Formats: sequence, structure tokens, C-alpha cells
Amino acid sequence: MKILVRLWLVLLFALMLDSATKIWAEQTLEPFQPVPVFDNFVRLTLGYNTGVAFGMFANGGSWPLIITGVIIVGLVIWFSRALYSGEFAAWAVVPIGLLLGGAIGNFIDRMVDGRVTDFIDVGLGDVRWPTFNLADSFILIGVGLLILLPFISNRQESSLKLDSSPPEGEADSLIT
Repeated sequence: MKILVRLWLVLLFALMLDSATKIWAEQTLEPFQPVPVFDNFVRLTLGYNTGVAFGMFANGGSWPLIITGVIIVGLVIWFSRALYSGEFAAWAVVPIGLLLGGAIGNFIDRMVDGRVTDFIDVGLGDVRWPTFNLADSFILIGVGLLILLPFISNRQESSLKLDSSPPEGEADSLIT
């Protein structure tokens, strides 16, 4: 049960940090007026996304919201069961919590007024990545770490196998 408590702590941390930064951005920044952070490479630019990912389905009505909600509930149930049953390594609570916290953060933001608040603007000159928020970053980091999970787990297991030796006294019985 402790693993699920850790999952919810990471999820709530991501959700609260995302919510706080969105509130800050809306109270501090002027819409579509870039504020340089690292020259022109990183800027804070308040904008809104009425679509799902990268603005897709912007005029889709309530269906994208309903489908997204069902997917999020399914992911919460599936990841919780998988963590509880030991299908994932214990440290997977961090990427899973970040992913779910980010997804829920954007979902809640969209439920309030049909759009998601974005404010992180990265690029060079006129070549810019679509503006995003911390929830988007948490989702990306969570998915990236989950993709790496099998490689890290296999590496740890193989190093344990290579480093393990039979307990004292058993080595003699294996030779004879």
C-alpha cells in the first residue's frame, strides 16, 4: 500500500505545481506578449490551447474532453494496479505520478473554461516549439522515464546476476 501512497504524493506534487504556475502565469503575464527568460531561446508567453495535443481537435466540442477523461481514469486504475501488484519497479512511481499529475492538471484546466493555459515558449528566432506548460513537461518526462524503465531494470537485474555468488559453503557442494 505504501507504493500507492508514494504514487499519490508525486501525482499531487505535480498537480499542485502545475496549477500554481498556471495561476501565476494568468495573473502576471499579458496574453501573447513574450517575456524573455534566456534571451530569445526561452520566453514566457501566455497563451491558451483549446485543442488536445498541439491544438488538435480544437473545435471538437465536448467529445475530446470526455474521451480524455475516460483515458485518464483508465490509466489511473491500470497504473495503480500494476504498481500494487509489482509489475513495475518501485521507483516507477515517480514517472507514473508525473505523467498522471500532468494529465489530470491539463484535464482540470480544460474543464474550467474549455482551454489549457500555456506559457513556456522555447525556440530560436521565429522557429518556436508550440507553447506549453509544466503539466506537458511532466507528461513528457514521465513517458520518457517509462520508456527507459525496461532498459534500466534489465541492467540492474543482469548486474545482480553477475555479482551474485553462492553463499559460503555452497560453492564446495557445487564443484563436487
